Amino acid sequence: MSSAAAVTVATVKHWLVHQALLATPVPRLAAHFADKLLALGLPLWRAHVGVNTVHPQFESIGLTWTRQGKRQIEEFEHGSMAKVVNSSPFYEPITAAQMLARSAPADSEETVIPMTRYRLERGEGWQSSHLLSEFHAAGGTDYVCFVIVFGNDGRLGAFMSGVAVSFTGDRPGGFTDEEIAILTDLMPTFGAALRVGADLSKTRTLLETYLGRDVGRRVLSGDVRRGSVEAMSAAIVVGDLRGFTTLADEVPRDQLVSMLDDYLDCLVTPVEASNGHVLKFLGDGLLATFAFDDRDPQAVCGDALGAATAALQRIDALNVQRRRDGKPVMMLDLALHMGEVLYGNVGSDRRLDFTIVGPAVNEAARLEALCTTLDVPLVASRRFVDALKAPEKFRSLGPRVLRGVRTPVEVFTTV
Repeated sequence: MSSAAAVTVATVKHWLVHQALLATPVPRLAAHFADKLLALGLPLWRAHVGVNTVHPQFESIGLTWTRQGKRQIEEFEHGSMAKVVNSSPFYEPITAAQMLARSAPADSEETVIPMTRYRLERGEGWQSSHLLSEFHAAGGTDYVCFVIVFGNDGRLGAFMSGVAVSFTGDRPGGFTDEEIAILTDLMPTFGAALRVGADLSKTRTLLETYLGRDVGRRVLSGDVRRGSVEAMSAAIVVGDLRGFTTLADEVPRDQLVSMLDDYLDCLVTPVEASNGHVLKFLGDGLLATFAFDDRDPQAVCGDALGAATAALQRIDALNVQRRRDGKPVMMLDLALHMGEVLYGNVGSDRRLDFTIVGPAVNEAARLEALCTTLDVPLVASRRFVDALKAPEKFRSLGPRVLRGVRTPVEVFTTV
């Protein structure tokens, strides 16, 4: 490697370290890295980064850059990657990486980055790989791929994670030996920067998946001190699937979980689409809030009612389809309430829940229990109806006694 190239490569390495410290998202990092390789003089026509993720729908994402300006993100659903990898040029280096990672000594300090190269203009690879055949037909002359293996707890192990990276050139003769050396030299630093960005993305996804968007962001930003709560006013939604307990004893276990997922999806989607936050699942139900913040309470309660109405419509449509298929159905019970709650960290010294507490939360739960008694799918409190300022949308069901509440509460349902 020439001294001039080494200086330039050193500059790129410094940039990669800076990106690692910034936890630059993988798509942006990959695209800018490809731009820098192009600036180094490499005949780069296409670059691709594949990284595994932790997501309820997808097991990995693929990021593609081309010199012509293409920037594409592709998501691969769970169970789809094995087939993709087995028929891709990555199969050989991934297999090698798995063997090296499993056989590496516990105290090994060697970075595991297998490389595979196909000189397309010499006929290598493209006759047995549909992808490489496409690259060759489009003018690709050389293809190099690396697999960068990540360890855990300071060591490599049987559980392998990492990234797969490929570069396609289109200059006659392909990449020079010096350019291959540059790519090889940059891979460990590139891999480190990719890992930081990927791990932050995984952490954010995990927190938002299990805690919700707002709570996940708060926890990630460091709001984790026990007893740290804030008072806020909010519309409260409590939902429960009527009949689930009975069906749990009748429906096969695998079908039960799938059925519950379908029904909860009918409830969660409209809540989140209407600016609500699902705080937790309560077995076969959930607790959600629509914070007032600086918004008009009437508008916020309108969002909550809109989400509840949409959820009931989705449940009705799902039940129509399930009855048509001869499957059991469930009904949704919803309670709408509003009031001041305490929002934050509650629990023991080592196990916390980021949730809402307060009399209004308890009252909302008691209201939901009235749905079965009154045989209606939705009940709303007088407080909620007054805040919405749309009495024509409701009819009174009269005052009702809520367990643990001294004064009877007038409840309503939609007309």
